[in-house]
Amino acid sequence: MATGCLPSGPDMSLYRHIIACNTCDLTNFQPFMVAGQQVGWVRHDLAARLESWPEVFDLGGNQVSLRDSVGGVDDRTRAVAEICEALAQQDILRPNRQEEFAVMQTFGDAPLMRLDRAWVSAFGVIAYGVHVNGYRETLSGPELWLGVRSANNLVDPGKLDNMVAGGQPAGLSLLDNVVKEAEEEASVSEELARQARPVSAINYVVEVAGGLRRDVLFAYDLPVPDGFQPIDRDGEHSSFSRVPAAEALRLVEKTDDFKFNVNLVIIDFAIRHGILQPDHPEYLKLVRGLRSGI
Repeated sequence: MATGCLPSGPDMSLYRHIIACNTCDLTNFQPFMVAGQQVGWVRHDLAARLESWPEVFDLGGNQVSLRDSVGGVDDRTRAVAEICEALAQQDILRPNRQEEFAVMQTFGDAPLMRLDRAWVSAFGVIAYGVHVNGYRETLSGPELWLGVRSANNLVDPGKLDNMVAGGQPAGLSLLDNVVKEAEEEASVSEELARQARPVSAINYVVEVAGGLRRDVLFAYDLPVPDGFQPIDRDGEHSSFSRVPAAEALRLVEKTDDFKFNVNLVIIDFAIRHGILQPDHPEYLKLVRGLRSGI
């Protein structure tokens, strides 16, 4: 459960991305409770609007609680969705994205409810996702396949991206999600996608315009054959290129060319593959910072 975020600090090359992904003030929020468990954080102004639905939300005790009378996963999901739809029609929340995430206190718990992806940050619920490092080993070190995000993406259009990445929808295993996203975003065959190895989990908490992003990124490494060429199928990427992982790390350090959270995935890859060495002055701070958010 988030209790705070990293303090602001100087612009410190690689570590600045850790700071950028862990900048928030939790005094702007109050806990969101479901079935007696804190599962998120709600900004005070949204909490005030939720007072219009006292049959669903209890605003006592400086927290937003889903009433016990709204029982069961489906009933909770339906009741909150109806309210969020009404707020979206007032342009207070974003329109739904027709993709539900599981709401739970700890990953692997039985879901307490489901919430459309568009409203996850509004309720400060932890969102899980998968990021796949598609790479090829060479004599001079690994080369990463990177995508360029399409101009119509909601977040960071035109920025560099992992070859494959996607949110974790309710009711789907992590590996099945890797397979789905890999086929949609890069035309990776199921046989190849199932060779992806889970290698780490990265987390962060950052305050955004829509609320609080509390994200966990499950990172996978996927060695691809020499002749492999990713091809986008769902419009997520406009193009792909293969670059030395050391050059990708240099871009992370010197530019803001990557989607904000992909910077962390590239740093993680560089640490695990020995591209970023322990004598780097930020090494220990980076290792700790990649898992500091939740």
